[in-house]
Amino acid sequence: MNCFRLRAKVNCGKAATGLARVMGAVLVVAVLAGCATITGSSSDEDKRKAVTERAAARWALIIRGQPGVAYDEYMSKGSRQVVSRGDFVDRMKATTFRSAVVEGVECAADLCRAGVRITYDHSLMKGVGNTLRENWVIDDGQVWYVWSQ
Repeated sequence: MNCFRLRAKVNCGKAATGLARVMGAVLVVAVLAGCATITGSSSDEDKRKAVTERAAARWALIIRGQPGVAYDEYMSKGSRQVVSRGDFVDRMKATTFRSAVVEGVECAADLCRAGVRITYDHSLMKGVGNTLRENWVIDDGQVWYVWSQ
């Protein structure tokens, strides 16, 4: 507080730098805590939570017009062999998605199925609603979206 009143830039800079380091360390710990490893033997609750969070995040990127990032961060290895990044981006940009809500997730072993309620604009109608059934696979300690056509 005295730091700002006296405008002692050197001392304030050191205090601010120290605070920034502490806040950065807190952020890293928070991010790492959210990156828990998921396996086929994880509890159904942990699997459902991971799929719900990742499905919502994936759709948020698509809605914000960043399908390429969604592809990079959420597409399973097998799906990448089926659909290229460019094709995925083109398909997602062909539709204006308004919203997406994960309504439920069911898991068995290394596979989960999510119900996602989306709202999008069609060339003939605005605000069309549909519920998608998305498959998510557990691989390398994470859940990954499985492309289906």
